Amino acid sequence: MTRIEILSVGLIIGAVGLASAWAVSSARERTRDITRLAHVRELQIGLELYFNDHASYPAVSEALPLGRTTTACLSTGGFTAPCTPGDTQTTYVEFVPAPPAQGLKSKSSCGGVNDAYCYQSDANSFAIQFELESGNNLLGLQKGANCVTPTGFKAGACAILTPVTE
Repeated sequence: MTRIEILSVGLIIGAVGLASAWAVSSARERTRDITRLAHVRELQIGLELYFNDHASYPAVSEALPLGRTTTACLSTGGFTAPCTPGDTQTTYVEFVPAPPAQGLKSKSSCGGVNDAYCYQSDANSFAIQFELESGNNLLGLQKGANCVTPTGFKAGACAILTPVTE
C-alpha cells in the first residue's frame, strides 16, 4: 500500500468515527430531553390530581425548585419532604424528580438552584419552567426554557417566572 492509500483509509476511518460520536451524542441529548418531558408530564398529572381533590393547586409565594430534599414529594400538604410509608396523607407524586443536569445551560433557575424544574402557583393555576437541550418540534417546544401549565406545553419561559437572561 502506498502512503496515499494509507492516508485515505485513515481519513475514512476518522470520518466514520466522528459521525458515530456525533450520533451517540445526539441520541444521549434526545434521551435526556425525553426524560425531562416525562418528568414534567408526571408532575402535571400529579398537580391535576391534587386540584381535583382540593379545588386548588399548592400555592407558593416564590418559584420553587422541585426534586430537592424539601420538595421531593407531592402530597396533601403540597410539595414537601419525602413521603413516608404509612402516611395518612394522599400522595400524588411519591418521588418528585430532579432534571438530568448534563447538557443544560441554566436557562431555568429558581430558589438559588440552577437547572431546575421551577414551580410557581397562585392556587388557581400553575407553571413549571424547564429547559430542553434541543427542543421538540412535535410539541412545539424550543431549545432552552419552556413552560407547562394546566393548559399544556408552551415554548419559552413561563410568564409568571422571571426569565433568565444570558
